Amino acid sequence: MFISFRKATFVVLAASTALLAACSDSTKTSTTTPPTPRIDAACIEAGPNAREQVLTRLSLARAGDTVAFCEGYFEMSTGLLVNSKNGITLKGAGKDKTILNFLNSDSGEGINASYADGLILQGFTVEDTPGNGVRVFRSESVTIRDVRVRWHDAAGRDETSDKYTPRSDVGAYGLYPVETQHVLMEDCESHGASDAGIYVGQSNDVIVRNCLATYNVAGFEFENTYRALFEDNVATKNTGGFLIFDLPDLRQYGEKNVVRRNKSYNNNTDNFAPTGNIVGLVPRGTGMLVLASDQLEIYDNDITGNDSFGIAVVNYGLVDRNYPDLRYDFYPEGIEIHNNRFSGNGQSPQLPIADRGVASALPLLMRVKNFGRGADIVWDGGEDVPNDCTDYPVDEDGIALNKPNNAETRYEPRVDERGRPNYYRSDKEPTCKYNAWKFDAKKKLKKPENGLCLSNNTHQSNPLVTPFLNAGLSRSDIGPELIQQIIVPGSSDTAPYACDLPDRPIPVLNLPYKIVAEEAAPPDAAIAAACSAVKPGQVNWNALAKFDCPELSQYGLFKVANDPLSGGQGAFVMPYELNSTLFSDYASKYRVIFLPPNAQGGVQPAKYQDKKSTNSINESLDFPVGTVISKTFTFRTEDGAGKLLREHIVETRLIIKRDTPVGERWIGLPYVWQQGSDGKPTKAVLALAGDNVAVQWDYLDPNPNVKKNNERARYKGASAAYAVPAALNCITCHGGDDRLGAAPIGPKARNMDRGMNKDQTGENQLAFMARKGWLTGFNAEPSKRDAPMATMEIPGSGPSKALPNSPRDVHERVRAYLEVNCAYCHNSSGGASNSGLFLDSFRPVDVRYGVCKKPVAAGRGSGNRGHDIVLGNAAASIMSFRVGSAEAGVRMPPIARSVVHGEASALINEWINTELPAINAKNNDEVKNENSCNDSELPLLLTELLPAELSSVIAQIQEASGGLVNISAVTDLLESITKGVTGALSPTQKSERAMKGTPAANR
Repeated sequence: MFISFRKATFVVLAASTALLAACSDSTKTSTTTPPTPRIDAACIEAGPNAREQVLTRLSLARAGDTVAFCEGYFEMSTGLLVNSKNGITLKGAGKDKTILNFLNSDSGEGINASYADGLILQGFTVEDTPGNGVRVFRSESVTIRDVRVRWHDAAGRDETSDKYTPRSDVGAYGLYPVETQHVLMEDCESHGASDAGIYVGQSNDVIVRNCLATYNVAGFEFENTYRALFEDNVATKNTGGFLIFDLPDLRQYGEKNVVRRNKSYNNNTDNFAPTGNIVGLVPRGTGMLVLASDQLEIYDNDITGNDSFGIAVVNYGLVDRNYPDLRYDFYPEGIEIHNNRFSGNGQSPQLPIADRGVASALPLLMRVKNFGRGADIVWDGGEDVPNDCTDYPVDEDGIALNKPNNAETRYEPRVDERGRPNYYRSDKEPTCKYNAWKFDAKKKLKKPENGLCLSNNTHQSNPLVTPFLNAGLSRSDIGPELIQQIIVPGSSDTAPYACDLPDRPIPVLNLPYKIVAEEAAPPDAAIAAACSAVKPGQVNWNALAKFDCPELSQYGLFKVANDPLSGGQGAFVMPYELNSTLFSDYASKYRVIFLPPNAQGGVQPAKYQDKKSTNSINESLDFPVGTVISKTFTFRTEDGAGKLLREHIVETRLIIKRDTPVGERWIGLPYVWQQGSDGKPTKAVLALAGDNVAVQWDYLDPNPNVKKNNERARYKGASAAYAVPAALNCITCHGGDDRLGAAPIGPKARNMDRGMNKDQTGENQLAFMARKGWLTGFNAEPSKRDAPMATMEIPGSGPSKALPNSPRDVHERVRAYLEVNCAYCHNSSGGASNSGLFLDSFRPVDVRYGVCKKPVAAGRGSGNRGHDIVLGNAAASIMSFRVGSAEAGVRMPPIARSVVHGEASALINEWINTELPAINAKNNDEVKNENSCNDSELPLLLTELLPAELSSVIAQIQEASGGLVNISAVTDLLESITKGVTGALSPTQKSERAMKGTPAANR
């Protein structure tokens, strides 16, 4: 993988603006403050037109421009987008003066920026978003300053009220840069996030400073991030103050982070994250929690008043010791904690909560193992052991990671100074989990570089709190070893950890961003001249090549200017159909390809390509520069026999392949149709800000082979807010690291490989194009090209031609549907790559396809479910929940629909409940990881077998000793607990132990 993100620059109509060229150093230290951005136009006033004004200005903005909000309260009905725009500033009058409220938004995020290098967000509050507050994706040199994100509680109170009660049914992340580089967040706030308030994930070189987080589940979080710094921040009233996590199956794995000069105090809010999310495991009263992160330095922090513990360092095995990611290292190693100040921690630990998993039991368990005392620093005691894997990991070219590969560029070294392979997603899947680098010739763990170092921390004197606890707990599966670990007391001796590690490097940010001037926007007069040059009977190719015309008719694409259903104009025009289609609120769609002429008047043909020829799952046919693809969306009303009564033509979207100053790019333009008093369309106007339209439908499926209850399928319904996407939204679905701008995603070869008629009869579309000379490289032999995709609605339409409605048939139809409706984002180069969930129809159905995969960044979208797909249980599967929802911040896909696709939702549920288990039963290698949905069994032990016993330990210790520790009393209690465990074991477990001849308590 190339960490330097390829930018899919999006070019739209721009007003004439001056361009700012920044002349300053590209490399600055962490103390550099970027310059205050200039203001290019009058600020936008709050009011009913604010939404359209800001989205239009963002669409028109060019490098160096600022879009400014005035002081005021803005009610935003949709999210704001900054897609494929470099050097843009979005600025308010200050976070106490400019308030952007998204309570009634139809979008998940308040602000969603992607491929936005040099982005500056400054001086406003984002509040009450259905999903994340501010998301920044795959962008470099980003500054977020003086920005607040918050959610009001159910009573409308904000974080300043003593009665404020955070909610689990809103929000997820507050500030959320992910897959980014060179990020500065300063003087920011987050309040009430049901996941992390101020978060950085899968990113490199990041500084977060002088920020405040309250009432979040996690105040601050670094996740799978390389070389990042938390400094001078305050976390209070959260569930956990600071989280430094590494999680499996993500783009990269982190190390070399620093947490210094922060205050983490009184983080004692009950965990309110939707269950299933990883932060849902964070115990109330956590000052800092380190999970599986490497080379971390924590120093000069004040950590006080956290009920469960000050700092906890744990391995991922306590969450799920069987997780199948062979690249992922469960163990936190090279951790140095020094010169911190602790007081008042660990004095009222959280009691176990059954649905919160192992972490909810850890505080009480750790206290039992510490003879009833709390601890400022808790380490679970887990250390890796040598395995028999000798296959050194290799990159995508097959070159070992400890060898150079001059053909690639990586942000991190291929191997760190300890010898750890630094995996990226593009590397080949390992054959086993390689960990030999950690051990010396005697198979001993190399220390201190892979150990824990403690020094010069100060602790409040308290007989009920020890400075440190090694809990000696590394197992999470029920068995004799776990029983032994539970009953054996831990150690508070810090002597083995008196060591020093090299200082971690402080990030050096590439700020301020150096503005690269773009080509000046065409003058209004040039636009008017080119667009008005349309001639009857001719396509206006000159205008299409460069200009975004205000009216669709100015391109001359259709035979009747005000009727996009009249047929395309020109010599090389092809209406086309797809095997599997994107669902858009039951809209009827009319798709047309316009191929451009060459200089001699002949066609410029497309080139055939598919996965077999390119090894890419995302490639459509390779269309020449000048190609236009139109898609018109209508809503039909028919009588009972299928006779058309009315057709409401709502919008026509164009994607145009242009030759731009930055290379070939696809440009997306939405046009909204206006109707006359007779309901007929008059003209379509460019709608850069998109629109919302009330629609209704009542029609028969155009393919008579689509049945419901043995009758031709009929669809009937309405939506009060069908969404026409803003121009920048085109990139949300159509963009990606391996795509040129708003590239087509429907006309893949395997999706066009069908008969051209609605019922799929007639000449094959690809063969027709080849016969006409419009497509080169097409092989008429089906075995030489990708198999056609299934049609979700038609049983027996899959490539195997399996028996209709058989497990194989349903499997193929669901996989085709998920690819077309989800995989444009859910692939390693797409907009949801950070989730680690990939849904193309070629990959195995395994953990990365969602089988027993824990959610990443789902927030309330998890629906309190723990895994994306649970075989045999759609009700427990996040996928079913999200496909079956129409709620902003929950539904998937997140845009392009406002109602549930009922037929697809039902088929997916059937697939998960019945057909996928049947496929697995027939071929166990086809579906993988299906037995990993059971998380650690430690919660079962601690929350179902021992809750009363463990709770009574603490109570009896305190009562018997008057606050002082009586070790013999604790020992007696632990022995009674052991007897209780033995009594609770199943007959099978008892007989197994009896056969081994050793009492369970003595193992």
